[in-house]
Amino acid sequence: MENLLANMNEAEGIEKINKVQAKEKDIRRKIKSLDISKFKKLFNQIMLALELIKDYRAKTYTKLPWRTITILALALLYFLNPFDLIPDYIPGVGYIDDALTVAAIFKSLQVDLSKYCEFKGYETEKYF
Repeated sequence: MENLLANMNEAEGIEKINKVQAKEKDIRRKIKSLDISKFKKLFNQIMLALELIKDYRAKTYTKLPWRTITILALALLYFLNPFDLIPDYIPGVGYIDDALTVAAIFKSLQVDLSKYCEFKGYETEKYF
């Protein structure tokens, strides 16, 4: 991820954020297909990321480095991509790589995301 970001500038990050906004309905549709009993935190994390991206674009919450918001956008685009390590259509395991990737990204950004949760009045235990 760092190698990818090393070659990416802020304008390209904004382009990824815009792409997530354009694909929001698709992301929401895919997340509704998750088994919530197994993927509750993944569901919450993706919903939080979508909300954060909206607030960032609306300039309601801009206390993040552009790299953090870009990483979140890339994570959401990865989640949406059907051609990942384990194809999503495989029952029982199709979302495991998505869950692990998003969880790892959220863990690496936990400090920034916890500040956003605090700003919104959310309990961080719901997401981490």
